[in-house]
Amino acid sequence: MQQDEDFLTRQIRSIGQGLGVMISGKNGGPTQIVFPKKQAQKLPHQVDLQRLIDEGKYGQAAEHLVQLEFAISHQDYFELSLWLYKTLNQLSDETLRSGQYSKTRILDQLQRLKNKQ
Repeated sequence: MQQDEDFLTRQIRSIGQGLGVMISGKNGGPTQIVFPKKQAQKLPHQVDLQRLIDEGKYGQAAEHLVQLEFAISHQDYFELSLWLYKTLNQLSDETLRSGQYSKTRILDQLQRLKNKQ
């Protein structure tokens, strides 16, 4: 064990080694602890789209997304599209109408996205 490790790091390492022994039934060497990716990490341009949604500009958000199709990676575009349309789909029909958007347009865009996959 290195001398420069702090108390918390030593505790985490000990817990990991203990779990490794419990799972494997033997002390097979060092155990690695892998921390998952932050769940709250935003997709590229998600903040901009969220701002438009918050302002009730649903059509503008959808148009902004279309403009990003070739500006970001295919995977990011796909995930951002799913996020946007899932977010819009959670709104009521009345709320969407007030922002000049509809569930039909959401479904059309999801179908378009599915056809591109």
